[in-house]
Amino acid sequence: MDLSSIFGFFPGLGHLFPNELAYDYKVGGILWGIVIVAYPFFTGLIAGSFVVSSLAYGFGNKRYYKVAGLALLLTGALMVAPMFPMVDLKQPQRAYEIFTRPHIKSSEMFPGVSPMAVFGVIYLAYLVLLAIEIIFTFRADMARKAAETGKLRYRIFSLGMGYSEKEVRRDRTIIKILALVGIPLAATFHAYVGFLFSSIKGRIIWQDPIIPAHFLSSAIFSGTALVTLVYYFFARAGRKVDINIMKGLGWIMLWSLLISLGLELISEASRTYYLLPANGMEFYEQIKSGMATRAVYYPLSIIILILLLFPRLRNNIKVLLVTSVLALIQVALYRWIVIITPQLLSRTDAGFIEYSIEAHEIRLIIGVVALSAFIFTILTWLFPWDGKYATHSDEITSTMEVKE
Repeated sequence: MDLSSIFGFFPGLGHLFPNELAYDYKVGGILWGIVIVAYPFFTGLIAGSFVVSSLAYGFGNKRYYKVAGLALLLTGALMVAPMFPMVDLKQPQRAYEIFTRPHIKSSEMFPGVSPMAVFGVIYLAYLVLLAIEIIFTFRADMARKAAETGKLRYRIFSLGMGYSEKEVRRDRTIIKILALVGIPLAATFHAYVGFLFSSIKGRIIWQDPIIPAHFLSSAIFSGTALVTLVYYFFARAGRKVDINIMKGLGWIMLWSLLISLGLELISEASRTYYLLPANGMEFYEQIKSGMATRAVYYPLSIIILILLLFPRLRNNIKVLLVTSVLALIQVALYRWIVIITPQLLSRTDAGFIEYSIEAHEIRLIIGVVALSAFIFTILTWLFPWDGKYATHSDEITSTMEVKE
């Protein structure tokens, strides 16, 4: 990180690494801790769950219609993810300025562009698109409930319209457009986090153009795993778990894991070119062998791959649920390795190889997770995730009748 580019009136300040600017070496001398690890993990869940819903609503894959609405609501509940970097900035009261005064255009007074300001624009656009898609996904079901019960909240969410065949077709056209537009937006939303790291040249390990793609593939993997767990427990409560949906989700997890591990192997091979002295990379092998996350990550990845490769294991619901839990742990470990490990390498050859999580960081993560769970509870209470029109039950039933 070249400070002279930030503080133009201090020319020639030199080239410093993030951990050399850390104010507390008791926690390993790093700037970004577990809170920032949780941030790309959450954004990955957002992208992954949205992809599952888009397979149905955007590409018309009938296998995922019954879980698409639930995945969409889960995506909406996870949109609290930007709270992680907000609280880590130490001045969260100024977070709104990323929307009110975004530095997305270079000027003579402020040269350059703020990457986080660009991210703010992406986040806001994605949030608006997601809110509109949720409304139109459940609008017909809410109109039906409004006609049956006459309750005000149903009339509000139905936008004052009905659920005739013409209106339902119009809704689904809008949803399809939003889903197709939302896929690249969701990919950009999460992959942009990887871009931020890969563009920071102060960390030699982050100089990897594959990081955004790796982040995205692991995001689909973890997001699908979370959707699998949530769907099972919601469907189990209603005693209607669809084995075909579980098999389909397992198939998505398998392919996304294969792509993720392939990209990881390419990254590991490319890092051998950077094992040079005076960049802290001489400590890289020491850190890899000494950190528990590394010792767990690769064996865990192999175990998950075995569980997903064999159809007999992958199609077993109990095994798939265990695999989904392991998948969330594996991706969380990967985020840790990518964010924490590079900061433990120092240009000073000091080689900080210890990092301790502080209590307030754990409290912040628990708070954000609880908030996300609360929002998800409210959304599933407001919108019928298994409604007739949200799951396209009317369309599927009529198709079956025609075939008969």
